[in-house]
Amino acid sequence: MMKRFLLWTAGVLLVVTAALAIVLSQIDTAFVIRQIADATARSTGKPLVFETAPQISFFPPGVRFGQARWGQPEMGDSLVFSVRSGMAELELMPLLSGSMVVHEVRLDNPVVEVRQYVAAPAIPAAPAAPAATGAGGAEGAALTAAPDAAPVHTSAPAPGHISAPAPGAADKAPGTDSGAADSRVSGNPADAPVPKAGVKAPAVEQAKTLERATPAFALKRLVARQGLVRYTDAQGQTLTLGALNLSVENLQPGQEAVAQCDFTFTASHPDKTMGTAAATAAGTTADTATTTAKNGTVMAVPLSANLALSAKLRYAPPNLALRQTLLTLSPLTGPLPKEAGPLQLNIEGSLDTDAWRMHVAKCWVTTPQARLGLQGEASFNPPSFTGNLELDASLRKLAALMGQPLKPAPRDVADTLKIKSRLAYGDNSLNLSDIDALVDDVTLSGQFRLGMEPDAPLSITTDMQASAVNLDNYLPLPESSKPQVQTTGEPKDKKSGGTDVSPMPDINIRAALAGLRQGKVHARDVQFVAQGLRGNYKISTFNCTLGSGGFIKAEGTANVPAAAYTVNGTASDVDLGALLESLDKGRPVEGTARLDADLSMHGKSAVALQNSLSGSGLLEIRQMRLKSLPTLPANVPGIVGKPVPDVFDLARAPFTVKNGVIHASPVTVNATGLSARGQAKVSLPRQYLEASATVETLGMSVPVIAKGPFSNIGYSLDPRFAQGKSKKLPELLQDGIRGAEGFVRDLFGN
Repeated sequence: MMKRFLLWTAGVLLVVTAALAIVLSQIDTAFVIRQIADATARSTGKPLVFETAPQISFFPPGVRFGQARWGQPEMGDSLVFSVRSGMAELELMPLLSGSMVVHEVRLDNPVVEVRQYVAAPAIPAAPAAPAATGAGGAEGAALTAAPDAAPVHTSAPAPGHISAPAPGAADKAPGTDSGAADSRVSGNPADAPVPKAGVKAPAVEQAKTLERATPAFALKRLVARQGLVRYTDAQGQTLTLGALNLSVENLQPGQEAVAQCDFTFTASHPDKTMGTAAATAAGTTADTATTTAKNGTVMAVPLSANLALSAKLRYAPPNLALRQTLLTLSPLTGPLPKEAGPLQLNIEGSLDTDAWRMHVAKCWVTTPQARLGLQGEASFNPPSFTGNLELDASLRKLAALMGQPLKPAPRDVADTLKIKSRLAYGDNSLNLSDIDALVDDVTLSGQFRLGMEPDAPLSITTDMQASAVNLDNYLPLPESSKPQVQTTGEPKDKKSGGTDVSPMPDINIRAALAGLRQGKVHARDVQFVAQGLRGNYKISTFNCTLGSGGFIKAEGTANVPAAAYTVNGTASDVDLGALLESLDKGRPVEGTARLDADLSMHGKSAVALQNSLSGSGLLEIRQMRLKSLPTLPANVPGIVGKPVPDVFDLARAPFTVKNGVIHASPVTVNATGLSARGQAKVSLPRQYLEASATVETLGMSVPVIAKGPFSNIGYSLDPRFAQGKSKKLPELLQDGIRGAEGFVRDLFGN
């Protein structure tokens, strides 16, 4: 009995299978294609066109298709989709129970092209036409209400292609009221029928009906192989995702889906030296590495990189949860150097797709040089973020990546850049508060704000405190003698002499450093305050204590666009000998100095600033001792055996400066039993000194002249004095003059 039952069951299944096979063989595939084309045309306005008829299978249920396309770029469509081949396979048992479970969808060589066109100029609105009735009135109302609408392009389909009729034509049933058609086409709320109280709007009822009628849907696997996505904006800039491979598994609401994707990303700028047609043609070869102009100038290199994405996603409307999401980027060409890769983004959190807000549980951006972490709340409309920031990096690796190599870290000091802070981004500003940073062995703390208002320069506000800083550790090493290449992205025009006119930022900076050192020169308790707009800045406070002894207090201005600067300051109680020694000048002079100066300068180089120096000031040195003083003549006739003073009570030199030439007059030196008075002229552009002085002691006047370049200053007596007295001066006087020569050379650094 059981054997007979099994035989009957098998026979019935064979008959049903054969019947279904016969039915499927009789299905009009052209009819199916027309239904698909009509459905896509009604919902999107453009039909889905199959180049070849798809093949429908029953075991398993599904469809295989060849080349298909949606949209026509030659007709000005902004979105075009095509695929070389593909398949969709359903599961049979869920289909019999009213659910749709897609086992797999595979797309081979899918291509998506998105193009943004330049907006057409606005056309003045036409005068309102009188209301019309009938079908002709509906058409006239539609044209009157939308004069700017793009013209409808019609084209005959290719032979063998089946496409849908014009959108809306299939929707119009016989007996449709023309007045209702008017209100639908024109979109005028005043003309639309008003629903009665207590009666639900037809659109709401229709949406609910469709929601109830829509069967449960699940996609177990989606595969796209060797795809291409290209986006072109109105300015001709192109973003291309090539060699795109995508795999998504278990894509259904409430379940965790696993997605994997890899592609090549290329971003290129339009070639402005070419015509429109040529530039359009060049878009197909946007992945070229470099382009060379006729004059040999290297053009800007497009940005390209390899990207790979893996993620676990769970969508429970309206929340999308991200887990173990990893994006890896390997730069190929462009402004991002290859050494920055692989760059990895690891993020976990949840996205509210209704409010477009995201909770970032953790986000790490990792490169071989640094690791940046974020945690907090983000919003995408408008963009904002509030949370915590953490950076752990190698300072010298980052500097080398940016082309500014630094000296190795000092011994027993780790090469470190660590920052922890609160981060708030939004309302066109970036705020870092409660900053706790460590740079090598330097600690920093404070606040920082970056304002980014539209159509306005950047605004920088900061209040920072730092421990002692040795600048020698952070000054860039000398640049190598590699050739400098000008790229087309540079705004400078050599022919016109133009420069980059982008506005300088607005600043409000307060800084306090426990110490500052460069070489042997160091200062402590440094305070700096500066404010200003668009490169026109005022330094209201600069105070410090010199490590060699003394105080500096100054203020000034800086007009950066005009390269003009002023400084007004005082250096008091300066230990002159210790300061000169820290500058590697030796100790040719000792004493306590004071300098008051009010100076201005302009230029973009140290030489230009020096040669434009102008202003005035006063230099005073008390208790001055000269290293060469013991070699001065102590046995001049009349003062034989009497000592020359070894300490000068006061040396005073008021001076003026114009275009780098210093005039000091009168220069006076006073000591017990000795005084000197003279004048000096120092030309910084020529590096030349001219000075004369008269030394008076014990009723005797000795005129002295110094003249020559800094590298070879010559000293002599006034010729009128030398004619009558030179024979009586001992050789020791000549030795003293040569000693003075060494002193001046030491002072000027030659």
